[in-house]
This record gives sequence, structure tokens and C-alpha cells, in this order.
Amino acid sequence: MIYFKSITIAFLAILLTTLTGFIVWASVESNVLTGFREVLSSRWGMATLVDIYISLTFIGIWIGVIEKSVTKGIIWTLSLYFWGNIATLIYIILRVLKSSKPTEIFLPSK
Repeated sequence: MIYFKSITIAFLAILLTTLTGFIVWASVESNVLTGFREVLSSRWGMATLVDIYISLTFIGIWIGVIEKSVTKGIIWTLSLYFWGNIATLIYIILRVLKSSKPTEIFLPSK
């Protein structure tokens, strides 16, 4: 299990660093509102946003199911809508750190 945790956390950390790097890189070019307007000016951009928010909704439902605390579930779900997959990756890293076996990462605690 130690190798699984180490490899999983390393992989998720790489994804988190990559995503954060791209966000910083894009922010240097223009602010988020300018980028958002550009995305909304294209049908493909709108389709991509709808796709992302549908995915985030299902991730929020999953978090709501596996969290014992309704408050924590709501806070994490709202975080998804503001921070996107940065919040998803942080949530999964925290689940991996708390788990003693792989199934505990994705299934509700008993």
C-alpha cells in the first residue's frame, strides 16, 4: 500500500503542478475575465465549459456521497465550481493520504 500511496500522490502532484503552471502561464497573458469572454465567444468554448461543469457536478455528487459531513460535502462542491480540477486533485490527494487501502479513496467510509 505504501508504494501505491507514494506513486498515486506523486502522479496527482504532477497533475496539480502542471495544471497550476498552465493557469499561471495563461494569467500572464491576460486576466481570467478576458479569457472567459474569449471562450464564450466560440461554440466550442461554450461546449467545453458545459462539459467541464457537468463533470464537476458529478464529482461534487461523488464527494457528497462519500463525505460523512454534509457541510464538508457542500464546501468541497462549491470549491469545485470556483477552483475546478485544482480542487478535485487536492481532494483526491487528501483522500489518498487518509486511506489505508485503495477502495477507501473512492468509496464512502463505513
